[in-house]
Amino acid sequence: MSTARSKSQWGQFDCSGKVCTAAMAESQVPYPYDAATIASLKASLSEPRFATYLAKARGNEAFAFALYLYNARLAKSFLFPLSVAEVTLRNAVDGVLLQLFGAAWHQDANFRDTVLTPESLSALDKAMQRARSIERSKVIAELTFDFWSNLFRNEYADLWRTKANVAFPGLAHGEGRHEIQSLVREINRLRNRVAHHEPILDMNVPDLHSKIIKLVELRSKVTVDWMRHHSTVSVVMRTRPNLAGSAPVTLASRADQRFEIVERTSTLVRLAREKAQTCAAFVCIDEGGVAGAITHQQLAHYIATKALEMDGVIDLGDHTVSDILNNPAVADGFRAVLAGSSFFDAVKILKEPKTRVVVAVNPDDGAPVGVVLRAHRRY
Repeated sequence: MSTARSKSQWGQFDCSGKVCTAAMAESQVPYPYDAATIASLKASLSEPRFATYLAKARGNEAFAFALYLYNARLAKSFLFPLSVAEVTLRNAVDGVLLQLFGAAWHQDANFRDTVLTPESLSALDKAMQRARSIERSKVIAELTFDFWSNLFRNEYADLWRTKANVAFPGLAHGEGRHEIQSLVREINRLRNRVAHHEPILDMNVPDLHSKIIKLVELRSKVTVDWMRHHSTVSVVMRTRPNLAGSAPVTLASRADQRFEIVERTSTLVRLAREKAQTCAAFVCIDEGGVAGAITHQQLAHYIATKALEMDGVIDLGDHTVSDILNNPAVADGFRAVLAGSSFFDAVKILKEPKTRVVVAVNPDDGAPVGVVLRAHRRY
């Protein structure tokens, strides 16, 4: 596997010279942060806005710009999932309003006068003015996320009493408007900060990403799978810089060192020993180096299958590691990767359908130094 630096990897912050090698928002080419450049950038961005990042960088101006660029990348990565969440939300609500108030619900007197709060009614009228049309689709396009999220406040409890599960079929029994409000309130807060170019560094980004996923999932599992597949938020989060710089995270640094070395001829009695039960996986070694790897799940599946074939009785001494490795699913589910390779490249391998375990190997002698199981983490 290649260990060449990608766009998401950062160099050291050498801020004493004329060039600081902090990576750009989408570039790995160093940018010259001399005094004149810094002064011009601060003037354009404004001192108060830049002060937020400077404080986080403990006065290091070049590092503050690195944080500013990271914030920009993070905000950009959220645009796609936020757009999916917003469109999903408004279409879900529109569907319910169509059922209750008809195709022209935005003009329905009952909806406008008895359901909407004055605040929401004002927002609806402004959207109709901007649309310069009474066509529902054009009005919907002008309504803000605030309008849709506000419809889940306590004032609208009656509206959702029997319709929450219609709009969001994924809600569990006993869940309803309150659960949707909790999600959209936080999502709307993130959306507004992104839209107004405000820092989101201190926000719980993983949790907010999860809330977006949850909201969309409550409406459609197909849509959420599509969104998660194409979302880059998790990738961008790994590029957050630090003052000391960050070398690429290697496979060796993340691999589990609790593995048991076995041979092809090793019997399953050895794999069932108490000491072996605490290891993460069994790594098979032969003359050519690492020949395969076996997880506890694969071992259990083999034993159960053979026991069924033999009326529930199996002698572990009669079966070897080679017997398990002869199973194509086990053989194809193992990959040996150089220990110095990027951990994130190894994660890509673990996402391959057949892969169950990656073994980190020493580039000098091919000896195993650690394992990463697909079941260890949520990739």
